[in-house]
Amino acid sequence: MMKTCQHGMSRFLTSMATAILAALTLTTSASAQFGNQAGFAEAFQKDFLRRDMQLFVDYLRLEDWQRPIIEVLLDDYQIDFDEGTESCKDQMSNLKDAMLADPERAMEIALQPIKDWEVRKKQMRVDFMDNIRAQLSPLQLQRWDSLERAMRREKELPLGELPGEKMNIFAVLHGMELKPGDIQTIDPALMTYEVELDAALDQRRKQMNTHQPRLQDAMISKNYEDGINGLRQIASSRTAVIEAHMRAIEKIHEQLDQPLADEFRIAVLRRGYPEIFKPTVVDRLIEEVRSREDLTPDQSSQLDTIEAEYRLSLHESNESVLAAYRTHAQEIPIVQAEQSIARRNKEAVDRGKNLPTRILETKKQRDEMLEDYKKRILDLLTPEQVSQIPASVKFDRRGRDAGAGNNSNARNQGQNFRRQNNRGNSRITHPDKNPPKGNSRDRGPGLGTSPAGKPGTSKQQSQ
Repeated sequence: MMKTCQHGMSRFLTSMATAILAALTLTTSASAQFGNQAGFAEAFQKDFLRRDMQLFVDYLRLEDWQRPIIEVLLDDYQIDFDEGTESCKDQMSNLKDAMLADPERAMEIALQPIKDWEVRKKQMRVDFMDNIRAQLSPLQLQRWDSLERAMRREKELPLGELPGEKMNIFAVLHGMELKPGDIQTIDPALMTYEVELDAALDQRRKQMNTHQPRLQDAMISKNYEDGINGLRQIASSRTAVIEAHMRAIEKIHEQLDQPLADEFRIAVLRRGYPEIFKPTVVDRLIEEVRSREDLTPDQSSQLDTIEAEYRLSLHESNESVLAAYRTHAQEIPIVQAEQSIARRNKEAVDRGKNLPTRILETKKQRDEMLEDYKKRILDLLTPEQVSQIPASVKFDRRGRDAGAGNNSNARNQGQNFRRQNNRGNSRITHPDKNPPKGNSRDRGPGLGTSPAGKPGTSKQQSQ
């Protein structure tokens, strides 16, 4: 009996270490309670990549003789980082005996190699940057601050967790056909945005460095209250990044002429809040109905009236949901962490309430609005016309009546969709099927400050 118990404990502890290691390998969080906020996955992501060579070249204006040296330093960093992560993973794979000997500290033991590696990783970053600076002239050192801002955008912006946090205004603008006069008009706003965004990203990084260890300790000690408090601090710094984006969007929207201004705003917000600003089931339905050759003049006229009303309602509804996200986004990680803790404690959890109440309310109102307009459009058509509309236009991907929320009748109709889905021959087009490409280093010709800090002269960075 004792051997059976020991064998069971051994398997449990081995599974714990293996699960944590597997989670990290897949760049997901080891903490079910605190998600990616605990920073475990981030510990295994490199601070510098070989492609970053282009940033050093552009922002520091490297001489030809300096480039091979920087390339060697980058290669050495890659090698050292890979060796360090493999060593950490190897240590985690061989913790069974230590965990078995002290099961009360099993989680602490399992996570210690990660904490040790995080210390080493930070030192590697410091050493690498010091080695780069040692190769620079006094004039190049004066450009260092511009490089650090570019690096911060490149590395920190993709680490956003909240809706809207990863928005990239520079990339969107680069994908638009802006005239020189437009660029000159918005350049001061972009320069202000660059400074404000950099400050917000820097503050977020400081908060993460301060509170991620707190989340890890809370995970080990099961002091979830302290972990939740740490989450609040990080979430607050995340909303500051979002607000830096939003201020710039509003300012640039005011300065650009129509329809370019609205095109810009929607393009950025669609990236940050795709659930709100992507084409809706009503958009697809309107497009499908208008394409019908048997649509009568009376039906077409009624559709025009409904569409005009719908566009106004959709704008109001989208803005309401967006406002709810801006006000309550920082509550999202708290709500989700509390649900994870409840599930761990085997408490009942309503998976439909994984967002703050106000966000759920506005989303429900939007769903009801979409369902109402969808019904009005379908009511214009004859039964034969309705039967010829592809199921993929009338239903969402889950086989549910799109836009109908949790309506039970919609779910019943959705069952028919699952049976018909393979027969659907939808003609859906996406108004943003060619979205602008680019990452956080994209400034676009003449957008914001150049690597040398002069407005209106920057060029797109290559990948």
